[in-house]
Amino acid sequence: MEKKIKIVQFVEAFGGGVYTYVKDLSNFLATNQSDMCFEVHLIYSPNRTELDKELFRKEIQPDIFLYELDMQRSIDLFKDKKVISETRKILKKIKPDIIHLHSAKAGVIGRLACWGILHRKNVFYSPHGFSFIQQNIAKPKVLFFKIIEYTMPALFGGTIVASGNTEYEMAKKIGKSILIRNGVDFELPDKLYVQATNANFTVGTVGRLTPQKNPKVFNQIALQFPEINFIWIGNGELIGDIKAENITVTGWVKTREELLQKIGALDVYIQVSLWEGLPIAILEAMAMRKPLLVSNVIGNKDTVENDFNGFVYNTVSEAVEKLSCLFNEKKRLEMGNNSYKKAFSEYNKTTNFLRLIEVYKRDIKDKKTS
Repeated sequence: MEKKIKIVQFVEAFGGGVYTYVKDLSNFLATNQSDMCFEVHLIYSPNRTELDKELFRKEIQPDIFLYELDMQRSIDLFKDKKVISETRKILKKIKPDIIHLHSAKAGVIGRLACWGILHRKNVFYSPHGFSFIQQNIAKPKVLFFKIIEYTMPALFGGTIVASGNTEYEMAKKIGKSILIRNGVDFELPDKLYVQATNANFTVGTVGRLTPQKNPKVFNQIALQFPEINFIWIGNGELIGDIKAENITVTGWVKTREELLQKIGALDVYIQVSLWEGLPIAILEAMAMRKPLLVSNVIGNKDTVENDFNGFVYNTVSEAVEKLSCLFNEKKRLEMGNNSYKKAFSEYNKTTNFLRLIEVYKRDIKDKKTS
């Protein structure tokens, strides 16, 4: 019987787009057994508020090995040391061939935990938005995060898996890097798509109400268009920043089908983030044939070709101007179809995950021959 290749996915930031990516990747590995058989292990923290544990257990493939660890986003040397020790015990038991780390905290904890257990060539790290690009933290903290991101690959090796073009350009300056874009599955969007027919023009976004997602600017734009509807699909601690009477906050939705249906009911998808990796929510909107209006930040701008499938904006006044351009139904439908074409070409989950598997396999073979 062929020996199974053991692959560990390791994540602390198990919520939002990272949750979707890691869950989809783990399931894909478990169900796509071609010329190599994969045994998939997922080590994760259950502490993110947006994680629906019951739904996760339904969505994850039953033959994936699951390990819960009490990880926190904030730095706590005592707790972090304990997590590293617990992770090492798990890894020594698994004896993985590959480990893939997701987001900054897991990137540090995971590299330290697998030191001496895995060859450095068999460590992969997806930042999902580098920690030092955050715009709501002080400059000393930005410098601290930058030092960490540059130091870890220098000391512990591994390959950075960039999720989008701009992130890849940054990653190449930090260490060994490859570009494998985020992706979505198109079967359900194709099944659910119907052209939106709203009595009132409707603009919406998906995300947690946090500083990163910039609800104040969303509110400012909505105030400029009191005659149209704005929808925030999600929830979060900054719900108080949503004050315009024409904004509806839906709260979190349970399933991808429900999310796609809500996105499908929009005329325009808007993303006003201050920073990103490469948002899955935008890709879902593209799969649902939505024209895009996005802030000019890493990740967001990778998804838009100006005046082809939407617009990138720099200021609130520019966002207002570009949104007005999308009142034209013919232009809106054309851009929405272009969004779909671009997403299918560049952000196809099947194509991109198969490419990642080829990289995994190559490094496993390199390990065996070295």
